[in-house]
Amino acid sequence: MHCKLQTKKLKNKKTRKMKKIIKSDGKSYIFDTELKTMEEVEVDEAAEEVVETTEEVVEEDNDENLTDEVDAVTSKIMKDLGIAELKSKMADLSSKIESSSKVSELINFEKLMKKSVNEMTAKEKIVGFFQAIVQSNHAVMKALSEGTPADGGYLFPDEFRAEIIRDIADTPHMRNEVTIIPMKRDVMNIPTLDSGPQVTWTNENAAKSTTTAHFSQKTLTVKKMAAILYASDELIEDSTEIDVVKFIIQLFSEAIGNEEDAVITAGNGTTQPTGYSTATIASVACSGNLDFDDMINLEYLLPAKYNRGAKFYAHRNNIREMRKIKDSNNRYLWMDSVAPGQPATFHGFPVVEDNNLPESEIYFGDLKKAYWLGDRQMMTVKISNDTETAFTHDQTAIRVVSRIAGNVVLEAALRKLNSIP
Repeated sequence: MHCKLQTKKLKNKKTRKMKKIIKSDGKSYIFDTELKTMEEVEVDEAAEEVVETTEEVVEEDNDENLTDEVDAVTSKIMKDLGIAELKSKMADLSSKIESSSKVSELINFEKLMKKSVNEMTAKEKIVGFFQAIVQSNHAVMKALSEGTPADGGYLFPDEFRAEIIRDIADTPHMRNEVTIIPMKRDVMNIPTLDSGPQVTWTNENAAKSTTTAHFSQKTLTVKKMAAILYASDELIEDSTEIDVVKFIIQLFSEAIGNEEDAVITAGNGTTQPTGYSTATIASVACSGNLDFDDMINLEYLLPAKYNRGAKFYAHRNNIREMRKIKDSNNRYLWMDSVAPGQPATFHGFPVVEDNNLPESEIYFGDLKKAYWLGDRQMMTVKISNDTETAFTHDQTAIRVVSRIAGNVVLEAALRKLNSIP
């Protein structure tokens, strides 16, 4: 609100005192310098020019003092009308709108959610679902969710879950070293062949001997893994931007990927999937310090048919020792990667660093044949602002639950060297 002041000198023919006309918000006032009052009057343009009617004009009051008095009265009027307070609030509101894009973000979000789910792109579903999470918009979460699990929460849309899994697969993780089995139920029984059929030769018209293949069974049992992220209110305010949502996805994928690495390698088999290092695997003992003979013994302990896909799996400290090993001609058996993305090799076989392994063991074999990771393909999310940490720090707790299973299904495809000093 803007107050415009217009002043004109008036000469009263009786008192010969100075007066001024003040205009504010379309109204006119006459300020009396003697009485220190202002009176609202109707003054048209012709009446604003007051003509003197006396023969002599008295000396005029000091303009500077008069202006100060007018300003003081004007300030009082603006205060009584609440003009100053209103202007302050409008300025504050304007500043907030300019400094934050949240208002426009909410408008864009509402516009986005007017689309049907089938009309939305994968990017829109991802951003829309995350926005619904942080705004606790259960109607939108339900609309975009792939269903509601029995234990509550909401299932991630396929597009959101796929981004998390893709990010795990794009980085060096143990998920890339094993076979992924999609699971539609929480328990899957897998028949495995312990021994194949026996082949015999017989004479013409002679009786054929019978043969039997022996099968056993492995079980994949789904276990729940939870990851909690505390997202700040500032981060949430920018969550309509795909780059911010991708950042959130990267945080979750890193946490989930690291935990998958741990259980694929060393899971206890009860509250976690069974890790390949906790299964019963045929082994050969290391005698003394790790040397070339130990590694040769490990390689030849593995049946030849699994050599094609075989790799070494070792802790970083053991890899350091492997790099020092030489053959009988004093040549290093270690060879660095020859191309980006390709692993280093030892004696011609790729080497994978797995720091979840104990330093007393080195594994060799085809882990894709030996280990299956059951992927339940159900990833749920729950949100809360009620935790002490979330409330006191202006944060939203986002809890993601992933369901996986894991077990060694073919022990013959993996061997280990143990008791390394």
